[in-house]
Amino acid sequence: MADLAGSARLRRCDASDDAFLYDVFVTTWQDEVAALPNQNLAQHVLRIQHIAQERRFASGFPGHERFIVLEDGEPAGRLYVDQSGSDVVLLDLTLLPGFRGRGLGSRVVRDLLAEAAREDRKVTLRVPRRQRRATDFYTRLGFRLVSVDDVDNFFDWEQVPEVRAEDPAAELECR
Repeated sequence: MADLAGSARLRRCDASDDAFLYDVFVTTWQDEVAALPNQNLAQHVLRIQHIAQERRFASGFPGHERFIVLEDGEPAGRLYVDQSGSDVVLLDLTLLPGFRGRGLGSRVVRDLLAEAAREDRKVTLRVPRRQRRATDFYTRLGFRLVSVDDVDNFFDWEQVPEVRAEDPAAELECR
């Protein structure tokens, strides 16, 4: 299992990061919350949703790891990954708005894919269908849409085996 905390872009979460993790979570719901007439109620609902998401990850993926994504040492987002099974499950990658669109997310995912490739492991993830930008992002990084349900798109990434010219089977396929 890869030690992702060895990356200069990640550090393991600890209890002191909980407020930051909540702040990152809130950014994913900004548009929906802005439309609500009662902002006090909206903040209460967001807190409940955040707690529910954390509990869902903990119960569904008890071995998952939580990381703070860093840009030049500054907290920029969060990465949740479960490496305890045969596949690597990318549970969540969320960057604060000021760090989006600058290549940081791509670098974090490519680092994860490189580790998975070294261990010959598949990476899976799910993206809510309403998040078209995320769907496009993961597709550009080589993830393949494998199924869809009413709420989510499900993606896989597997390293493509390298075909060598000296491999007799490869020669047959090329003819």
